[in-house]
Amino acid sequence: MKDENSIPNSSISTSAASQAIRRSSGGSVDPSLRDPQSKPSLHPINDNDAGNNDSGGVSGDDSSRNSEVEEENSPQSGSSKLCRDVFWVLNRARLWCGKFVNNDRVQLTMVVLIAVNAIMMGIGTFDFVTENPEVEERFELVDKIFLIIFTVELALQFLYHGLRLFLDGWLVFDFAIIVLSWAFAQAQIIRAFRIFRALRLITRVEVMRNLVVALFSVMPRMAAIGLLLLLIFYIFAVMFTQLFKDMWEQEQTEYDYFSRLDSTFFTLFQVMTLDAWADVARDVMAVYPWAWVPFIAFVIISGFIVVNLIIAVICDAISALHEDERAKLHGTYESESEDIEDDEPDSEEQIKALETQIEELTRIQESTMMTLEYLTQQLQMVHLQQNQTDS
Repeated sequence: MKDENSIPNSSISTSAASQAIRRSSGGSVDPSLRDPQSKPSLHPINDNDAGNNDSGGVSGDDSSRNSEVEEENSPQSGSSKLCRDVFWVLNRARLWCGKFVNNDRVQLTMVVLIAVNAIMMGIGTFDFVTENPEVEERFELVDKIFLIIFTVELALQFLYHGLRLFLDGWLVFDFAIIVLSWAFAQAQIIRAFRIFRALRLITRVEVMRNLVVALFSVMPRMAAIGLLLLLIFYIFAVMFTQLFKDMWEQEQTEYDYFSRLDSTFFTLFQVMTLDAWADVARDVMAVYPWAWVPFIAFVIISGFIVVNLIIAVICDAISALHEDERAKLHGTYESESEDIEDDEPDSEEQIKALETQIEELTRIQESTMMTLEYLTQQLQMVHLQQNQTDS
């Protein structure tokens, strides 16, 4: 009697274990194991075992099932499930916003809109627009529509990135321009600066971005050269002011070149750019024939040495770019490196893949827990049946 009943019980545990292994490995599962509350089809047992099972084992099984039902129907479980569903929907919406706004076609469309908006701002300065209130009002309406479109694009970027938007310098630049456009929309004088929206083309065109990055990378050296140039300017400005400050008062020059320090700074800047510096020097040399010496010294130091230093630093920064970036700057970039980059998934695709894997692992974990709970109940039932059979 004992041996006959032990065979089907062991087959029950073996079948349940095999079903659990198949469920955790992603295979098909017996429908009786998918729901812990559904009674599986067991091997037949004798009448005595069935009676004992009804009298002893069912009460424990029913109590465990009732506790599971209570846990599933509890308010905390329902609220947590609702929160998970809401979070899943919001995350999907966020990913959709990022996929839409960062699409190549959308970005190309934004480039075209920025260019058209900049062209219309230029056309709006002509007389046929400014002298016709109706036409000017239409131009203002179209400009407002462009600004709304740019604002929607920035809002989608914010929904996708969140506060991380402020960690991206290019997006912060777009944010500042859009906010200032809305803030000073009614100020007539400041509205003239809305043409700075055209600078957003820099954030969209990769060649321009590379140039800006190259310029910013040499800012420390540019600052050092700027300080050197400022020191040279100050030395020569003080010297020229002390030497030639009385020429304007004595009406020896046509313009006020050196009467004050600020006037001298402006004159020296003109000399450094080589803009009609010879006329200024000849006016001074008509009174002081030796004046050519400080003029030529300043031109050589500032115009030929320091300015060329600035140009050399910028050229060095551009030449320091990677080979493929330099090729992009000259328009000879080939798709070899692009193919290599396409083989590597970007960060957004990696995040999506990780989220999908997490969802799959969570689903497998839940199903595994359900299977383990059912196996535990079955083992308890088998243990009770064996004890009753022994007794």
